Amino acid sequence: MKKFYNISEAEMEVMEKLWEQEGGVKQSELLALFEAEGKTWKRQTLNTFLARLEEKGLVKRENRIVKVVYSREEYNGIQMKTVIDHMYGGRLSNFVAEFVKENEINESDAKELIEILENT
Repeated sequence: MKKFYNISEAEMEVMEKLWEQEGGVKQSELLALFEAEGKTWKRQTLNTFLARLEEKGLVKRENRIVKVVYSREEYNGIQMKTVIDHMYGGRLSNFVAEFVKENEINESDAKELIEILENT
């Protein structure tokens, strides 16, 4: 089973930027993308975030190119499955019941959920 990835807000910012760059990006170009948005990170700061993400198995660096290991959808799926497994006994029905209890669900959303379930 793949594990839950506990990442900081800044690490998630890096992941988001990497997901926008299909096929990977040079670290210097990644830093320039953040600078263009007003981030004043130094090269070492970005390197620290990338090292942490690499240790967690979320990014890889090859020939100065930084790439994500999982697509955004794969990452979200891993996170979701882990939460459902650990907090709801692996039962989607337990998760949905708790979600509906805590959140208002409109008729359109309910119909869409039913359609998804019927087509799987």
